[in-house]
Amino acid sequence: MSKMQEKPWYLQEQTVKEYEAYYSTKYKRADVLEKRLLKKLLNQFNGIERLLEVGCGTGHFTKWMESLGLECYGLDMSSLMLKEARKLWIGGRLLQGESSHLPFRAKSFDVVTYVACLEYMPGVAAVFAEASRVARKGIIIGLMNKWSPPTIRRILQLRMGRNPYYRNAKFYSISDIRRILDETFSKKCNVTYWSTTAFPRAFGGIESSLFPFGSFLGIAVKLDDAHD
Repeated sequence: MSKMQEKPWYLQEQTVKEYEAYYSTKYKRADVLEKRLLKKLLNQFNGIERLLEVGCGTGHFTKWMESLGLECYGLDMSSLMLKEARKLWIGGRLLQGESSHLPFRAKSFDVVTYVACLEYMPGVAAVFAEASRVARKGIIIGLMNKWSPPTIRRILQLRMGRNPYYRNAKFYSISDIRRILDETFSKKCNVTYWSTTAFPRAFGGIESSLFPFGSFLGIAVKLDDAHD
């Protein structure tokens, strides 16, 4: 395996350059459905004004959330991702940093979000603890759902030595996230809403449901010391 292949995909220049195009091609339908669910998650919190997206990548969702009237900031550890984000979101509030050591003062934001990135972050409990430090109201999580057909396929491909995009990924279900949250906060937080979306077309056009097998899992977490 070459050194280039050993690098995670988000640290490979060519892969990063091609990343944003997936939202208008292969994942166009999923993008619409995921944003619909993310908006429902945002609506779980009253009076959101300032938001931080950790693991913002190319700024795709950060820019979209800004269009909803929020003051949004994007943070990513990959300088290559941020380089693309600055091209796509001119003047966007973007900076480089680590998810477990956020360069912000306590309670700097109303909500901290993670969209399709938590899978690549080691030490998720520490990541959540740091989010609770800088968030006043809560946390929004968007994940590749572990118990969905596409993710099960990815796991099988990995076991066969294929699909290197997910080589360093860890997949989660709603029960996994609940357990980590409970262990991290001693049950001092509340999952106020969760759902899955982006079901296979064979499911008859289902777009969103509490049926926990959609490709994308969205979770809204309210911190117990939050005041709306």
